[in-house]
Amino acid sequence: MSRTAQRRAAPDASYTRAAAHTTAAAGGKRYDHSFDASGNPDKRPTRRDDGHVTSGEYAQQSDALADAITPQALQIDYHHSLERWLARRPIRWLLGRLARADAVAGEPGAAGRTGFERMLASYADPDAPLGDRVKYWLVHRLIDRVRGDTDAATFRRRLVEHTPTIRGLVLAARSVAEFGLTVPQRFSAPLFCVWNVTNRCNLACRHCYQDADTHPLADELTRDEKLDLVDQMGRAYMPMVAFSGGEPTLSDDLIPCIERAAGWGMHVTIATNGTTMTPDRAKKLAAAGLRYVEVSLDSVDAARHDAFRGIPGMWDRAVAGARTVVATEGLRLGIAMCVHRDNVDEVPAMIDFAERLGAGCFAHFNFIPVGRGLNMTARDITPQQRERLLGELNAKMQAGGIGVISTAPQLGRVCLAGAALATGKTACSHAGSGSGVKARVVAKYLGGCGAGRTYACIEPSGDVTPCVYLPHRVMGNVRDAPLIDIFRNSVFYDVLNDRDRRWGHCEVCAFKNYCGGCRARADAYYGQLHGPDPGCVFNDRHWERLADRNA
Repeated sequence: MSRTAQRRAAPDASYTRAAAHTTAAAGGKRYDHSFDASGNPDKRPTRRDDGHVTSGEYAQQSDALADAITPQALQIDYHHSLERWLARRPIRWLLGRLARADAVAGEPGAAGRTGFERMLASYADPDAPLGDRVKYWLVHRLIDRVRGDTDAATFRRRLVEHTPTIRGLVLAARSVAEFGLTVPQRFSAPLFCVWNVTNRCNLACRHCYQDADTHPLADELTRDEKLDLVDQMGRAYMPMVAFSGGEPTLSDDLIPCIERAAGWGMHVTIATNGTTMTPDRAKKLAAAGLRYVEVSLDSVDAARHDAFRGIPGMWDRAVAGARTVVATEGLRLGIAMCVHRDNVDEVPAMIDFAERLGAGCFAHFNFIPVGRGLNMTARDITPQQRERLLGELNAKMQAGGIGVISTAPQLGRVCLAGAALATGKTACSHAGSGSGVKARVVAKYLGGCGAGRTYACIEPSGDVTPCVYLPHRVMGNVRDAPLIDIFRNSVFYDVLNDRDRRWGHCEVCAFKNYCGGCRARADAYYGQLHGPDPGCVFNDRHWERLADRNA
Protein backbone atom coordinates (compact mmCIF):
# COMPACT_ATOMS: atom_id res chain seq x y z
CA MET A 1 0.00 0.00 0.00
CA SER A 2 1.41 3.43 -0.96
CA ARG A 3 1.97 6.17 1.60
CA THR A 4 -0.92 8.18 0.12
CA ALA A 5 -3.23 5.16 0.31
CA GLN A 6 -2.19 4.61 3.92
CA ARG A 7 -3.03 8.22 4.72
CA ARG A 8 -6.48 7.98 3.17
CA ALA A 9 -7.13 4.80 5.13
CA ALA A 10 -5.95 6.24 8.46
CA PRO A 11 -5.58 10.04 8.13
CA ASP A 12 -5.01 10.76 11.85
CA ALA A 13 -2.23 8.18 12.28
CA SER A 14 -0.48 9.33 9.11
CA TYR A 15 0.49 12.65 10.65
CA THR A 16 3.15 10.94 12.76
CA ARG A 17 4.47 7.93 10.90
CA ALA A 18 7.87 7.04 9.52
CA ALA A 19 7.81 5.87 5.88
CA ALA A 20 8.28 2.14 5.35
CA HIS A 21 11.75 2.46 3.73
CA THR A 22 13.29 4.44 6.61
CA THR A 23 15.65 3.54 9.44
CA ALA A 24 13.08 4.91 11.90
CA ALA A 25 10.43 2.47 10.68
CA ALA A 26 12.84 -0.46 10.78
CA GLY A 27 13.85 0.36 14.34
CA GLY A 28 10.32 1.00 15.60
CA LYS A 29 11.07 4.64 16.48
CA ARG A 30 8.04 6.29 18.11
CA TYR A 31 6.97 9.93 18.13
CA ASP A 32 4.25 11.48 20.30
CA HIS A 33 1.30 13.08 18.61
CA SER A 34 0.09 15.25 21.50
CA PHE A 35 1.47 18.66 22.39
CA ASP A 36 0.51 19.15 26.01
CA ALA A 37 1.60 22.33 27.75
CA SER A 38 4.46 22.14 30.21
CA GLY A 39 3.52 21.27 33.77
CA ASN A 40 6.41 23.22 35.28
CA PRO A 41 4.90 26.10 37.30
CA ASP A 42 8.16 28.09 37.29
CA LYS A 43 8.11 30.29 34.20
CA ARG A 44 11.20 32.37 34.98
CA PRO A 45 14.16 32.46 32.58
CA THR A 46 16.38 31.98 35.65
CA ARG A 47 14.92 28.60 36.63
CA ARG A 48 17.63 25.96 37.13
CA ASP A 49 15.68 22.81 36.25
CA ASP A 50 17.12 22.55 32.75
CA GLY A 51 20.70 23.79 32.61
CA HIS A 52 23.72 24.70 34.70
CA VAL A 53 23.52 28.19 33.17
CA THR A 54 20.15 29.80 32.50
CA SER A 55 19.18 32.21 29.76
CA GLY A 56 18.31 34.76 32.42
CA GLU A 57 21.83 34.60 33.82
CA TYR A 58 23.31 34.68 30.34
CA ALA A 59 21.33 37.80 29.51
CA GLN A 60 22.59 39.48 32.69
CA GLN A 61 26.15 38.22 32.16
CA SER A 62 26.33 36.88 35.73
CA ASP A 63 29.31 35.25 37.42
CA ALA A 64 27.78 31.87 36.56
CA LEU A 65 29.13 32.27 33.03
CA ALA A 66 32.58 30.89 32.38
CA ASP A 67 33.43 33.63 29.90
CA ALA A 68 31.74 37.03 29.92
CA ILE A 69 31.08 38.17 26.36
CA THR A 70 30.00 41.72 27.15
CA PRO A 71 30.50 43.69 30.36
CA GLN A 72 26.85 44.66 30.74
CA ALA A 73 23.41 43.11 30.53
CA LEU A 74 22.29 42.24 26.99
CA GLN A 75 19.49 44.05 25.28
CA ILE A 76 17.16 41.37 23.99
CA ASP A 77 14.23 43.36 22.64
CA TYR A 78 14.69 45.66 19.66
CA HIS A 79 12.17 47.96 17.99
CA HIS A 80 11.75 50.04 14.85
CA SER A 81 9.26 52.81 14.09
CA LEU A 82 7.90 50.74 11.22
CA GLU A 83 6.50 48.25 13.77
CA ARG A 84 4.05 50.87 15.04
CA TRP A 85 2.83 51.50 11.51
CA LEU A 86 2.39 47.82 10.73
CA ALA A 87 0.37 47.31 13.90
CA ARG A 88 -2.31 49.77 12.75
CA ARG A 89 -5.45 48.35 11.18
CA PRO A 90 -5.56 50.86 8.27
CA ILE A 91 -1.99 49.91 7.32
CA ARG A 92 -2.83 46.21 7.51
CA TRP A 93 -5.84 46.86 5.26
CA LEU A 94 -3.62 48.76 2.83
CA LEU A 95 -1.05 45.96 2.80
CA GLY A 96 -3.78 43.45 2.03
CA ARG A 97 -5.00 45.56 -0.89
CA LEU A 98 -1.52 46.12 -2.29
CA ALA A 99 -0.61 42.43 -2.02
CA ARG A 100 -3.76 41.18 -3.69
CA ALA A 101 -3.03 39.43 -6.98
CA ASP A 102 -4.54 40.59 -10.26
CA ALA A 103 -6.25 38.25 -12.68
CA VAL A 104 -3.01 37.79 -14.64
CA ALA A 105 -1.29 36.10 -11.71
CA GLY A 106 -1.74 32.60 -13.05
CA GLU A 107 1.19 32.46 -15.44
CA PRO A 108 4.96 32.47 -14.84
CA GLY A 109 6.58 35.81 -15.65
CA ALA A 110 3.33 37.79 -15.62
CA ALA A 111 4.13 41.45 -14.82
CA GLY A 112 2.29 43.73 -12.46
CA ARG A 113 0.47 40.98 -10.63
CA THR A 114 -0.01 43.04 -7.47
CA GLY A 115 -0.27 46.70 -6.55
CA PHE A 116 2.70 46.11 -4.26
CA GLU A 117 4.91 45.27 -7.25
CA ARG A 118 3.67 48.25 -9.27
CA MET A 119 4.17 50.52 -6.27
CA LEU A 120 7.80 49.42 -5.81
CA ALA A 121 8.53 49.43 -9.55
CA SER A 122 7.44 53.08 -9.79
CA TYR A 123 9.44 54.20 -6.74
CA ALA A 124 12.22 56.69 -7.61
CA ASP A 125 11.76 55.92 -11.31
CA PRO A 126 11.06 59.05 -13.41
CA ASP A 127 10.21 56.81 -16.37
CA ALA A 128 7.45 54.94 -14.51
CA PRO A 129 3.84 55.60 -15.60
CA LEU A 130 2.65 58.92 -14.18
CA GLY A 131 -0.53 57.28 -12.93
CA ASP A 132 1.46 54.86 -10.75
CA ARG A 133 3.72 57.62 -9.41
CA VAL A 134 0.67 59.67 -8.41
CA LYS A 135 -1.33 56.70 -7.09
CA TYR A 136 1.47 55.48 -4.84
CA TRP A 137 2.94 58.88 -3.90
CA LEU A 138 2.04 58.51 -0.20
CA VAL A 139 3.57 55.03 0.02
CA HIS A 140 6.69 56.28 -1.76
CA ARG A 141 7.08 58.95 0.93
CA LEU A 142 6.77 56.24 3.58
CA ILE A 143 9.57 54.32 1.87
CA ASP A 144 11.70 57.47 1.99
CA ARG A 145 11.24 57.54 5.75
CA VAL A 146 12.10 53.91 6.45
CA ARG A 147 15.01 53.34 4.02
CA GLY A 148 17.28 55.33 6.33
CA ASP A 149 20.70 56.30 5.00
CA THR A 150 20.38 54.09 1.92
CA ASP A 151 20.05 56.28 -1.17
CA ALA A 152 17.15 55.72 -3.56
CA ALA A 153 19.31 54.28 -6.36
CA THR A 154 20.90 51.70 -4.04
CA PHE A 155 17.49 50.86 -2.61
CA ARG A 156 16.14 50.18 -6.08
CA ARG A 157 19.13 48.03 -7.03
CA ARG A 158 19.02 45.90 -3.87
CA LEU A 159 15.27 45.61 -3.51
CA VAL A 160 13.10 46.75 -6.39
CA GLU A 161 15.19 45.06 -9.09
CA HIS A 162 15.56 41.77 -7.17
CA THR A 163 12.43 39.74 -7.94
CA PRO A 164 12.75 37.10 -5.16
CA THR A 165 12.96 39.89 -2.56
CA ILE A 166 9.84 41.52 -3.99
CA ARG A 167 8.04 38.19 -3.85
CA GLY A 168 9.06 37.80 -0.22
CA LEU A 169 7.77 41.27 0.61
CA VAL A 170 4.43 40.54 -1.06
CA LEU A 171 4.12 37.35 0.98
CA ALA A 172 5.11 39.19 4.17
CA ALA A 173 2.55 41.92 3.42
CA ARG A 174 -0.17 39.32 2.94
CA SER A 175 0.81 37.64 6.19
CA VAL A 176 0.79 40.85 8.26
CA ALA A 177 -2.51 41.84 6.67
CA GLU A 178 -4.04 38.53 7.73
CA PHE A 179 -2.41 37.80 11.09
CA GLY A 180 -1.13 41.17 12.22
CA LEU A 181 2.43 41.62 13.43
CA THR A 182 3.17 38.55 15.56
CA VAL A 183 6.31 37.32 17.35
CA PRO A 184 7.36 35.07 15.75
CA GLN A 185 5.63 36.17 12.55
CA ARG A 186 2.98 33.83 11.21
CA PHE A 187 3.04 33.40 7.45
CA SER A 188 0.23 32.57 5.07
CA ALA A 189 2.64 30.48 2.95
CA PRO A 190 6.23 29.29 3.38
CA LEU A 191 8.99 31.72 2.51
CA PHE A 192 10.77 28.77 0.95
CA CYS A 193 10.61 25.02 0.56
CA VAL A 194 13.37 22.45 0.55
CA TRP A 195 12.23 19.90 -1.99
CA ASN A 196 13.73 16.42 -1.91
CA VAL A 197 12.95 15.96 -5.55
CA THR A 198 14.09 12.31 -5.66
CA ASN A 199 15.15 9.64 -3.21
CA ARG A 200 17.75 8.35 -5.66
CA CYS A 201 21.40 8.94 -4.71
CA ASN A 202 24.82 7.73 -5.82
CA LEU A 203 26.32 7.79 -2.29
CA ALA A 204 25.60 6.00 1.00
CA CYS A 205 26.18 8.68 3.65
CA ARG A 206 26.11 7.59 7.28
CA HIS A 207 24.04 10.58 8.40
CA CYS A 208 21.51 10.76 5.53
CA TYR A 209 18.26 12.22 6.90
CA GLN A 210 16.43 11.00 3.80
CA ASP A 211 17.47 7.32 3.93
CA ALA A 212 18.30 7.84 0.25
CA ASP A 213 19.05 4.83 -1.94
CA THR A 214 20.31 3.99 -5.41
CA HIS A 215 16.74 3.83 -6.75
CA PRO A 216 13.83 6.29 -6.69
CA LEU A 217 10.79 5.45 -4.59
CA ALA A 218 7.88 3.81 -6.40
CA ASP A 219 5.44 6.64 -5.57
CA GLU A 220 7.57 9.67 -6.45
CA LEU A 221 5.75 12.57 -8.12
CA THR A 222 5.55 12.59 -11.91
CA ARG A 223 7.01 15.47 -13.90
CA ASP A 224 3.55 16.98 -14.50
CA GLU A 225 2.83 16.80 -10.77
CA LYS A 226 6.14 18.47 -10.00
CA LEU A 227 5.56 21.29 -12.47
CA ASP A 228 2.07 21.85 -11.08
CA LEU A 229 3.61 22.06 -7.60
CA VAL A 230 6.09 24.70 -8.81
CA ASP A 231 3.15 26.69 -10.18
CA GLN A 232 1.44 26.49 -6.80
CA MET A 233 4.56 27.98 -5.21
CA GLY A 234 4.66 30.68 -7.86
CA ARG A 235 1.06 31.74 -7.41
CA ALA A 236 1.57 31.84 -3.62
CA TYR A 237 4.48 34.28 -4.11
CA MET A 238 7.01 31.99 -2.46
CA PRO A 239 10.37 33.68 -3.10
CA MET A 240 12.69 30.66 -2.97
CA VAL A 241 12.89 26.92 -3.56
CA ALA A 242 15.88 24.67 -2.79
CA PHE A 243 16.06 21.33 -4.59
CA SER A 244 17.69 18.50 -2.67
CA GLY A 245 17.40 14.72 -2.50
CA GLY A 246 18.74 12.10 -2.61
CA GLU A 247 20.97 13.63 -5.23
CA PRO A 248 18.83 16.13 -7.17
CA THR A 249 21.04 16.15 -10.28
CA LEU A 250 20.11 12.50 -10.89
CA SER A 251 16.50 13.50 -11.55
CA ASP A 252 15.55 14.12 -15.18
CA ASP A 253 12.88 16.50 -13.87
CA LEU A 254 15.31 18.88 -12.16
CA ILE A 255 16.01 21.24 -15.07
CA PRO A 256 12.34 21.57 -16.12
CA CYS A 257 11.43 22.37 -12.51
CA ILE A 258 14.25 24.93 -12.24
CA GLU A 259 13.12 26.58 -15.47
CA ARG A 260 9.54 26.79 -14.25
CA ALA A 261 10.53 28.18 -10.83
CA ALA A 262 12.89 30.75 -12.36
CA GLY A 263 10.09 31.77 -14.72
CA TRP A 264 8.06 32.77 -11.69
CA GLY A 265 10.94 34.91 -10.45
CA MET A 266 11.91 32.58 -7.61
CA HIS A 267 15.46 32.25 -6.29
CA VAL A 268 16.44 28.66 -7.14
CA THR A 269 19.16 26.65 -5.39
CA ILE A 270 20.25 23.04 -5.13
CA ALA A 271 21.97 21.02 -2.41
CA THR A 272 24.23 18.38 -3.96
CA ASN A 273 27.08 16.06 -3.05
CA GLY A 274 28.96 17.66 -5.96
CA THR A 275 30.18 14.41 -7.49
CA THR A 276 28.00 14.68 -10.62
CA MET A 277 28.76 18.34 -11.38
CA THR A 278 30.39 18.38 -14.83
CA PRO A 279 30.99 21.62 -16.77
CA ASP A 280 28.22 20.73 -19.22
CA ARG A 281 25.72 20.05 -16.42
CA ALA A 282 26.67 23.23 -14.58
CA LYS A 283 26.12 25.34 -17.72
CA LYS A 284 22.72 23.74 -18.33
CA LEU A 285 21.67 24.35 -14.72
CA ALA A 286 22.75 27.99 -14.91
CA ALA A 287 20.93 28.46 -18.21
CA ALA A 288 17.79 27.00 -16.65
CA GLY A 289 17.85 29.66 -13.92
CA LEU A 290 19.77 28.07 -11.07
CA ARG A 291 21.72 30.62 -9.03
CA TYR A 292 23.25 28.87 -5.99
CA VAL A 293 24.83 25.42 -5.61
CA GLU A 294 25.56 24.05 -2.13
CA VAL A 295 28.13 21.24 -2.15
CA SER A 296 28.48 19.02 0.92
CA LEU A 297 31.93 18.32 2.36
CA ASP A 298 32.44 16.54 5.67
CA SER A 299 36.18 16.94 6.08
CA VAL A 300 39.20 18.67 4.61
CA ASP A 301 40.78 15.21 4.62
CA ALA A 302 39.76 13.12 1.61
CA ALA A 303 39.90 9.75 3.39
CA ARG A 304 37.74 10.93 6.29
CA HIS A 305 35.16 12.44 3.96
CA ASP A 306 35.01 9.28 1.85
CA ALA A 307 34.62 7.07 4.94
CA PHE A 308 31.64 9.14 6.02
CA ARG A 309 30.13 9.19 2.55
CA GLY A 310 30.53 5.45 2.03
CA ILE A 311 32.41 5.37 -1.31
CA PRO A 312 36.13 5.95 -2.01
CA GLY A 313 37.15 8.81 -4.30
CA MET A 314 34.13 11.00 -3.60
CA TRP A 315 36.08 13.85 -1.95
CA ASP A 316 38.10 14.46 -5.10
CA ARG A 317 34.96 14.39 -7.23
CA ALA A 318 33.05 16.70 -4.85
CA VAL A 319 35.89 19.24 -4.81
CA ALA A 320 36.16 19.08 -8.60
CA GLY A 321 32.41 19.70 -8.76
CA ALA A 322 32.74 22.69 -6.45
CA ARG A 323 35.46 24.18 -8.63
CA THR A 324 33.25 23.64 -11.67
CA VAL A 325 30.48 25.64 -10.01
CA VAL A 326 32.86 28.53 -9.31
CA ALA A 327 34.01 28.49 -12.94
CA THR A 328 30.43 28.62 -14.29
CA GLU A 329 29.02 32.07 -15.00
CA GLY A 330 25.79 32.74 -13.14
CA LEU A 331 26.37 30.23 -10.32
CA ARG A 332 27.44 30.88 -6.72
CA LEU A 333 29.04 28.19 -4.58
CA GLY A 334 28.30 27.32 -0.98
CA ILE A 335 30.03 24.64 1.08
CA ALA A 336 27.88 22.73 3.58
CA MET A 337 29.25 20.72 6.49
CA CYS A 338 27.26 18.46 8.80
CA VAL A 339 29.15 18.78 12.09
CA HIS A 340 29.54 15.87 14.53
CA ARG A 341 32.18 14.71 17.01
CA ASP A 342 34.43 13.33 14.29
CA ASN A 343 34.82 16.64 12.45
CA VAL A 344 33.88 19.44 14.87
CA ASP A 345 37.53 20.48 15.26
CA GLU A 346 37.86 20.86 11.48
CA VAL A 347 35.33 23.67 11.08
CA PRO A 348 37.87 26.56 10.96
CA ALA A 349 39.95 24.63 8.43
CA MET A 350 36.85 23.88 6.36
CA ILE A 351 35.84 27.54 6.30
CA ASP A 352 39.34 28.46 5.15
CA PHE A 353 39.21 25.72 2.49
CA ALA A 354 35.79 26.94 1.30
CA GLU A 355 37.16 30.46 0.89
CA ARG A 356 40.12 29.16 -1.11
CA LEU A 357 37.73 27.22 -3.35
CA GLY A 358 35.90 30.47 -4.10
CA ALA A 359 32.71 29.74 -2.14
CA GLY A 360 30.58 32.69 -1.13
CA CYS A 361 28.95 30.90 1.79
CA PHE A 362 29.72 28.33 4.48
CA ALA A 363 26.67 26.47 5.80
CA HIS A 364 26.89 24.69 9.15
CA PHE A 365 24.35 21.89 9.52
CA ASN A 366 23.44 20.57 12.93
CA PHE A 367 23.82 16.82 13.15
CA ILE A 368 20.34 15.49 13.95
CA PRO A 369 19.73 11.77 14.62
CA VAL A 370 17.12 11.12 11.95
CA GLY A 371 17.21 8.85 8.91
CA ARG A 372 20.40 6.81 8.88
CA GLY A 373 21.72 9.28 11.44
CA LEU A 374 19.73 7.32 14.04
CA ASN A 375 22.60 4.81 13.92
CA MET A 376 25.23 7.38 14.94
CA THR A 377 23.52 9.26 17.78
CA ALA A 378 26.60 8.77 19.96
CA ARG A 379 28.60 10.97 17.55
CA ASP A 380 26.50 14.08 18.27
CA ILE A 381 28.44 16.96 19.81
CA THR A 382 27.76 18.15 23.37
CA PRO A 383 26.03 21.46 24.17
CA GLN A 384 29.38 22.89 25.24
CA GLN A 385 31.01 21.86 21.96
CA ARG A 386 28.13 23.43 20.03
CA GLU A 387 28.48 26.64 22.02
CA ARG A 388 32.18 26.87 21.15
CA LEU A 389 31.38 26.10 17.51
CA LEU A 390 28.73 28.83 17.35
CA GLY A 391 31.22 31.24 18.88
CA GLU A 392 33.66 30.42 16.07
CA LEU A 393 30.96 30.90 13.45
CA ASN A 394 29.92 34.22 14.96
CA ALA A 395 33.52 35.43 15.04
CA LYS A 396 33.84 34.62 11.34
CA MET A 397 30.55 36.38 10.58
CA GLN A 398 31.72 39.55 12.31
CA ALA A 399 35.17 39.43 10.68
CA GLY A 400 33.65 39.45 7.19
CA GLY A 401 34.61 37.56 4.08
CA ILE A 402 32.72 34.36 3.32
CA GLY A 403 29.08 34.37 4.42
CA VAL A 404 28.11 32.09 7.30
CA ILE A 405 24.73 30.45 7.95
CA SER A 406 23.69 27.72 10.38
CA THR A 407 20.73 25.44 11.00
CA ALA A 408 21.42 25.79 14.73
CA PRO A 409 18.89 28.45 15.83
CA GLN A 410 21.08 29.30 18.83
CA LEU A 411 23.38 31.24 16.48
CA GLY A 412 20.93 34.15 16.66
CA ARG A 413 21.41 34.37 20.41
CA VAL A 414 25.20 34.12 20.11
CA CYS A 415 25.14 36.99 17.60
CA LEU A 416 23.14 39.18 19.98
CA ALA A 417 25.76 38.63 22.65
CA GLY A 418 28.87 38.74 20.51
CA ALA A 419 28.32 41.41 17.87
CA ALA A 420 28.54 45.20 17.95
CA LEU A 421 25.06 46.73 18.16
CA ALA A 422 25.36 49.30 15.38
CA THR A 423 27.37 47.37 12.81
CA GLY A 424 27.52 43.74 13.91
CA LYS A 425 25.86 40.96 11.95
CA THR A 426 22.91 38.98 13.28
CA ALA A 427 21.49 35.67 12.06
CA CYS A 428 18.00 36.74 10.98
CA SER A 429 17.02 33.18 10.10
CA HIS A 430 18.89 29.98 9.31
CA ALA A 431 19.04 31.16 5.70
CA GLY A 432 20.56 34.61 6.10
CA SER A 433 21.88 37.45 8.22
CA GLY A 434 21.95 41.24 8.34
CA SER A 435 23.77 44.10 10.02
CA GLY A 436 22.83 46.64 12.66
CA VAL A 437 19.76 47.18 14.81
CA LYS A 438 17.32 46.72 11.90
CA ALA A 439 18.59 43.17 11.43
CA ARG A 440 17.90 42.44 15.09
CA VAL A 441 14.35 43.69 14.68
CA VAL A 442 13.90 41.42 11.66
CA ALA A 443 15.41 38.52 13.62
CA LYS A 444 12.76 38.97 16.29
CA TYR A 445 10.07 38.10 13.73
CA LEU A 446 11.92 35.70 11.40
CA GLY A 447 14.71 34.28 13.52
CA GLY A 448 15.26 30.88 15.03
CA CYS A 449 13.78 27.58 13.99
CA GLY A 450 11.55 28.04 10.95
CA ALA A 451 10.20 24.48 10.71
CA GLY A 452 6.57 24.58 9.58
CA ARG A 453 6.59 28.33 10.14
CA THR A 454 8.78 30.08 7.56
CA TYR A 455 9.60 26.99 5.53
CA ALA A 456 8.48 23.45 4.77
CA CYS A 457 9.88 20.32 3.16
CA ILE A 458 8.45 18.38 0.24
CA GLU A 459 9.29 14.69 0.04
CA PRO A 460 9.74 12.80 -3.26
CA SER A 461 6.27 11.24 -2.80
CA GLY A 462 4.59 14.63 -2.37
CA ASP A 463 4.40 14.43 1.42
CA VAL A 464 4.79 17.85 3.03
CA THR A 465 6.65 18.00 6.35
CA PRO A 466 7.75 20.92 8.55
CA CYS A 467 11.46 20.27 7.96
CA VAL A 468 13.77 17.87 6.13
CA TYR A 469 14.78 16.56 9.56
CA LEU A 470 11.13 15.81 10.43
CA PRO A 471 10.19 13.35 7.66
CA HIS A 472 7.82 11.46 9.97
CA ARG A 473 5.68 14.55 10.76
CA VAL A 474 3.49 14.51 7.66
CA MET A 475 1.37 17.62 7.23
CA GLY A 476 -0.37 16.26 4.14
CA ASN A 477 0.31 15.21 0.56
CA VAL A 478 0.10 17.44 -2.52
CA ARG A 479 -1.82 14.71 -4.33
CA ASP A 480 -4.60 15.19 -1.80
CA ALA A 481 -4.64 18.97 -1.29
CA PRO A 482 -2.88 22.16 -2.48
CA LEU A 483 0.50 22.89 -0.90
CA ILE A 484 -0.59 26.12 0.80
CA ASP A 485 -3.72 24.52 2.27
CA ILE A 486 -1.54 21.76 3.71
CA PHE A 487 0.86 24.29 5.22
CA ARG A 488 -1.91 26.39 6.78
CA ASN A 489 -4.15 23.59 8.01
CA SER A 490 -1.57 21.24 9.46
CA VAL A 491 -2.03 20.02 13.02
CA PHE A 492 1.56 21.19 13.60
CA TYR A 493 1.04 24.80 12.46
CA ASP A 494 -0.04 26.24 15.79
CA VAL A 495 2.50 24.50 17.99
CA LEU A 496 5.38 25.44 15.69
CA ASN A 497 4.27 29.09 15.72
CA ASP A 498 3.78 29.21 19.50
CA ARG A 499 7.13 29.40 21.29
CA ASP A 500 5.42 29.50 24.67
CA ARG A 501 4.18 25.93 24.12
CA ARG A 502 7.51 24.26 24.79
CA TRP A 503 9.12 22.01 27.39
CA GLY A 504 12.48 22.41 29.02
CA HIS A 505 14.23 25.76 29.03
CA CYS A 506 12.92 26.48 25.52
CA GLU A 507 9.62 27.35 27.25
CA VAL A 508 11.07 30.19 29.34
CA CYS A 509 14.22 31.17 27.43
CA ALA A 510 14.93 34.87 27.36
CA PHE A 511 16.05 34.44 23.74
CA LYS A 512 13.14 32.36 22.43
CA ASN A 513 12.08 35.12 20.01
CA TYR A 514 15.44 34.72 18.28
CA CYS A 515 15.82 30.95 18.63
CA GLY A 516 12.98 28.74 19.87
CA GLY A 517 15.21 25.66 19.94
CA CYS A 518 15.63 23.24 17.06
CA ARG A 519 12.30 21.39 16.81
CA ALA A 520 13.88 18.53 14.86
CA ARG A 521 16.48 17.89 17.57
CA ALA A 522 13.79 17.91 20.26
CA ASP A 523 11.68 15.47 18.25
CA ALA A 524 14.62 13.22 17.40
CA TYR A 525 15.63 12.77 21.03
CA TYR A 526 12.28 12.87 22.83
CA GLY A 527 9.69 12.07 20.15
CA GLN A 528 8.11 15.40 21.14
CA LEU A 529 7.87 18.20 18.60
CA HIS A 530 7.64 20.80 21.38
CA GLY A 531 10.25 19.20 23.65
CA PRO A 532 13.51 20.74 24.87
CA ASP A 533 16.39 21.11 22.42
CA PRO A 534 19.11 19.09 24.22
CA GLY A 535 21.82 20.68 22.09
CA CYS A 536 21.59 24.02 23.90
CA VAL A 537 23.68 24.91 26.97
CA PHE A 538 20.51 26.10 28.71
CA ASN A 539 19.19 22.51 28.43
CA ASP A 540 22.43 20.69 29.25
CA ARG A 541 20.90 18.92 32.27
CA HIS A 542 18.54 17.23 29.80
CA TRP A 543 21.55 16.30 27.65
CA GLU A 544 23.31 14.77 30.66
CA ARG A 545 20.27 12.63 31.41
CA LEU A 546 20.19 11.44 27.80
CA ALA A 547 23.89 10.59 27.98
CA ASP A 548 23.41 8.66 31.23
CA ARG A 549 20.51 6.74 29.72
CA ASN A 550 22.55 5.74 26.67
CA ALA A 551 25.77 4.96 28.57
